[in-house]
Amino acid sequence: MNKYIPLKEKDIKIHGRTSSAFPITLFWTGSGIEFITDATEVYIELESGFSVCEQWIRIEVNGHSSIRTPLASGMTELCVFRGMEKRTEKRIRLIKEVQPMGADPNSYLRIHAVKADGKLVPFPDKPFLIEFIGDSITSGEGLGGDPSINEFVPSIFSTEGHYAFETAKAVNADLRIISQSGWGVYSSWDNNLTHTLPKIYPYVCGAQIGGIAAKLGSCDLHRFIDRVPDIIVVNLGTNDSFAFDSPAWTDPQTGTTYKQRKKADGSLDPDDTEKIAAAVRAFLKQLRNIYKDTYIIWAYGMIGRSLETCIRNAVTEYAAYTNDSRILFTLLPDTRPDQIAANNHPGKSAHAESAKTLVKVIKSII
Repeated sequence: MNKYIPLKEKDIKIHGRTSSAFPITLFWTGSGIEFITDATEVYIELESGFSVCEQWIRIEVNGHSSIRTPLASGMTELCVFRGMEKRTEKRIRLIKEVQPMGADPNSYLRIHAVKADGKLVPFPDKPFLIEFIGDSITSGEGLGGDPSINEFVPSIFSTEGHYAFETAKAVNADLRIISQSGWGVYSSWDNNLTHTLPKIYPYVCGAQIGGIAAKLGSCDLHRFIDRVPDIIVVNLGTNDSFAFDSPAWTDPQTGTTYKQRKKADGSLDPDDTEKIAAAVRAFLKQLRNIYKDTYIIWAYGMIGRSLETCIRNAVTEYAAYTNDSRILFTLLPDTRPDQIAANNHPGKSAHAESAKTLVKVIKSII
């Protein structure tokens, strides 16, 4: 058996934002490794740990999902397949199914090695890279379970049938995901102003702080020296809208209380929607300062549309003010009741419809 080490072996492709520490750590939803081999049998050496939230992975062979499983704590040597013909080449992709769990900084997943009785075959990057930034929808929450399951557990997260994966497949693109359930662009669903994607975007994995995750580099500043995305899809705003119907949040550091408000007639307070619009504009500026030529598509609407006007205007006004033709807004199809999966989140058919919408927009610009 030959032993190949990710980060050291050029023919093992790395998906997702990670640190440079060895063994490679998979932090984000959809992160993983991919390679092509002519081997008759393949094993992957994994290391996993958790206090509350176990790690789930999925393995594709030639695009077909052949394994989906949780990992026990400690080392695991997972058999991908055996008994295959030596003459054929197989494309293998290991995918992290769960998001970084902020409530469990001791949950982690590392890949030590690939073992195979054959050689690895070089293969190029796909023509485009799309980065998806979002919340629970982009974390794949709900896709791993039946609508009857209404619990927040790792098993309900999945990337199979995920709108980001379906979009990338349709336009022949690589992808990476930065997402966190419950978080927004201005605040989280419960009015917490610290739980926003713009605040953690500069870090390797700012959603996980402390514990083993920090020792593995989660809190390190991301150096942005990896592949530049051709397109960024921002799917944020859903949790910001939920904050209007949630209790106030008190900052434990300052004692200040924050609450997105509604007026007496039930409409959203314009002073508070302006805070969200300002956060949208600020995040667009933040992304543009990092990526000078990347197309940025702000996609919104899979679970409610109460902030459509607010977000659409913020995006289009910022694009016009900066004369930036590479910033766009698109409205995603709202999820119907018959499309709900686990934990009241969009199921595969809802993700498929959103992917079709994004594919149309992306094909129009590439």
